[in-house]
Amino acid sequence: MIIDNKKKENPLISILFNILIPVVILKNGDGWIGGYLDYDVSNSSNHQVGMFSIPSIVFLAALFCPIIYFLYDLLKRKNINLISILGFVNVLLTGGIGIFGAQMGLSKNWFIIKEGSLPLVIGLLFIMMSKFKRESFNAILLNEQLFDTHKINTAVPDHLHHEFESILQKAGHHLTAGFFISSIIQFILASFIVVSNPGDSSFNEQVSTMTWVSYIAVMVPTLLIVGRGFMKLLTDLERITSLNRDDFIRS
Repeated sequence: MIIDNKKKENPLISILFNILIPVVILKNGDGWIGGYLDYDVSNSSNHQVGMFSIPSIVFLAALFCPIIYFLYDLLKRKNINLISILGFVNVLLTGGIGIFGAQMGLSKNWFIIKEGSLPLVIGLLFIMMSKFKRESFNAILLNEQLFDTHKINTAVPDHLHHEFESILQKAGHHLTAGFFISSIIQFILASFIVVSNPGDSSFNEQVSTMTWVSYIAVMVPTLLIVGRGFMKLLTDLERITSLNRDDFIRS
């Protein structure tokens, strides 16, 4: 399978639309709108434009960025998977809480629970897949865009197929552990950072802080756990296939 480099996701654009631009809008949106409409920013939650408060409108503006990126990336690469779908659902839930939370009487606890739930759900889904949809789970571990799976499967001797499955299972444990650790970190961070309720301008600022802090705080331990599992996977694949990793990793 030949990889079309034009269809690879650009991580810088992803970070720009999913993190940086939303953070800037959530941090400064009240001030920008307040300067334009000439009102006291400290009381922005009392100002309404139609049926929405100013903080809710700011939240909606920030929400457009990841939604636009998701749709753009989907149309460009035509590649959608379980994680991208759950990520998009997460964005919609965040937006629903931020935009309609005040009207529906939702507290900050809904956002806190939501933050910790997504990686937990993904981790549980991976466990279920590893038990009942083993081939699909192995396809996630040995991604066709990264690995030459045909060459790997051909090179594994018949008497080592059981060990091959064991190697993939161990790699899967590292992957799911990364999501469970992420869930714990997200929940703890949200509990400490988000102390205001939806509809308050301070809620927007706290969500923006949560966005960039959690990205860093989650990325480091997750990369350590998942990265260790990935490196062990490469080493074990080299051992049982007698191939060099350059032979089965796509450039």
